[in-house]
Amino acid sequence: MRYGTLALWTLLGAVGAAHAQAPPPATTLADAYKKEFAYLEAEKEALAARLAELQGEARREAGAARGRLEAMQRELVALSVEAEGLTEALVSVEREAAEAAEGADALAALVQQVTRTFEAAGASLPAIDADDAAARAGRVAAAFEALPDLLRSRSTVRRTPGAFFLADGQQVQGTLVWVGEVAVYGVADGHAGSLTPAGGGRFKLDPPRDAATARALADGRSPAEIGVFLFASADEAWSPRAARTPLEVVEAGGAIAWVIVGLGAFALLLLLLRGALLLAATSPTDRLLAAVTPLVRAGRFTEAEARCKTSRGAGARVLYAMACHLERGRDDLERVFAERMLHEEGRLDRFGSAITVIAAVAPLLGLLGTVTGMISTFDVITEHGTGNPKLLSGGISEALITTELGLVVAIPTLLLGTLLGGWAQRQKAQLEHAALRLLNAATIGEATEAEPASTPPVEAPHDADLADAVGAT
Repeated sequence: MRYGTLALWTLLGAVGAAHAQAPPPATTLADAYKKEFAYLEAEKEALAARLAELQGEARREAGAARGRLEAMQRELVALSVEAEGLTEALVSVEREAAEAAEGADALAALVQQVTRTFEAAGASLPAIDADDAAARAGRVAAAFEALPDLLRSRSTVRRTPGAFFLADGQQVQGTLVWVGEVAVYGVADGHAGSLTPAGGGRFKLDPPRDAATARALADGRSPAEIGVFLFASADEAWSPRAARTPLEVVEAGGAIAWVIVGLGAFALLLLLLRGALLLAATSPTDRLLAAVTPLVRAGRFTEAEARCKTSRGAGARVLYAMACHLERGRDDLERVFAERMLHEEGRLDRFGSAITVIAAVAPLLGLLGTVTGMISTFDVITEHGTGNPKLLSGGISEALITTELGLVVAIPTLLLGTLLGGWAQRQKAQLEHAALRLLNAATIGEATEAEPASTPPVEAPHDADLADAVGAT
């Protein structure tokens, strides 16, 4: 575009100069126009050639630029591949260095362990430079060469003089009976038994046990039964794990564990109260009915009423309520029985629903404690990681303890509640049976007195029909 504008201005300048210097036109106007057109065509062809030349140069420059760009891209890819190779080599070198360091640490630890083992066994190894890996490897090799002899010498029962501590902390001198390097017995001043590590290579007789085995081995005898306490190392003190008290278990379960314990105590109270109510409602209904039925059939209602009044229990109360209205008809007696039975059922079913609800809620509370305990565990993992198991034990303990307590409360509550519910159902069935028998006795007695002697006796209603009638009432 720049070249075209320059050529146009050049053309216009040339035309102007030609007009300024040209002599007066001697030719016609058509000739002048033809000359001008020819000149312009020549300039156009020159400009077109120049434009083509410039476009060719531009294409060549663009091609060269693309070539340089592709070369740079290839060089970049090669550099990236080389960088990745160097990175992998660096990682490999670092890994090898870490493995070498771990190997050196493991070798040093092995040398220390071997040295302690041989020193504890009374053997010795040549001194070495602690910083010389070859010397450490040599010591390990020497230890492995001497190990068979050491094992043979230490794999027997041997007796050596030595000291150990009693359960009260007193140190006594006596005889130590070694069973290889995994068990030690001590005998001194009337004290004998298996020794447990007290730390630092020392031993203690705590708790006292296996005295007969210790004395037999100290005397060179082979007992028929050997009681032994095995230990891995005498450098770490051993102490029996103390069993947690119930209070500690509940405290480890957190707040929900206390809620479950309180719910269990409440359930126990309800079970005791319901059992006491059912026990109080129990009465010898059969014996009372056997005594009252002849009186009712004989029409001696006052005596029957007095006999029921002096008895105790739900059966006596139901029979007394019916005995007070024996002069009335059958329908009235059924209504009296239904009313009194509703009252007694309320007593017999008392606390049953609450016990069932507690038996259902206790496992759900245990599940809630499990969820909260696991949430606590995951919070600890998020903050501290999984490197220390002791940090995780709190949440896991809470989760498991609440589940355990929930089941401990729910299972006995459900079983005892079901047993008491069955007891209550049996008592209600006895009450209905006794009431039906008394109702039959009263009905048959009235029918016998009302009918003439020549009239056939009226058939007594069947117990099933009476039961249907009472149930409908």
